[in-house]
Amino acid sequence: MKLLPEGRSKGLSATALAAAGVCGLMAIKAVHDLFTLMGVFSTPALYLSLAGSKVPYGMPPLAALLTRHIRLAFAFALVFWFSALVLAAGVWLRREWARRGAVSVLYLLAAAALLLLVYPWLAVPRPLYYAGMPIVPAFNDAVRSAAAFARLLALLGGGICLWWALALDRGGLKNEFH
Repeated sequence: MKLLPEGRSKGLSATALAAAGVCGLMAIKAVHDLFTLMGVFSTPALYLSLAGSKVPYGMPPLAALLTRHIRLAFAFALVFWFSALVLAAGVWLRREWARRGAVSVLYLLAAAALLLLVYPWLAVPRPLYYAGMPIVPAFNDAVRSAAAFARLLALLGGGICLWWALALDRGGLKNEFH
């Protein structure tokens, strides 16, 4: 079996192989991170150090959700990367189930990017003001820059995900799957 089979889109094959490689590495990293996290959570010292901790003021909702459900977040990352690996390998093999799954995941990623594009404060803290006056101008400048960067990444990443989803869902690449 050739890596880039004849008579099929070489761009799709190369992209699927690259995606499978990246997803495989990220799945290995997710397994390592999950085991590291479980090792940290198995020590009573962690619970003693967290007993008096508080959530910072103005914490973004996504960060607060991940903080409250850290084990689920790490497990979700493992499942996501492993699923993406399987879907990328299936797309490389031109399986219809993989195309449908990849299209669904790409549409979901594009929707998440759109949400971050419109509401960057879900992942980036808001600037701090009191009675209309900035409390910490340096912090406010930093979070405005972070929000602009998050919007730029969401625009680029969401656009790429949407383009690939449409190419696999409605474009000529759809005919290569069986």
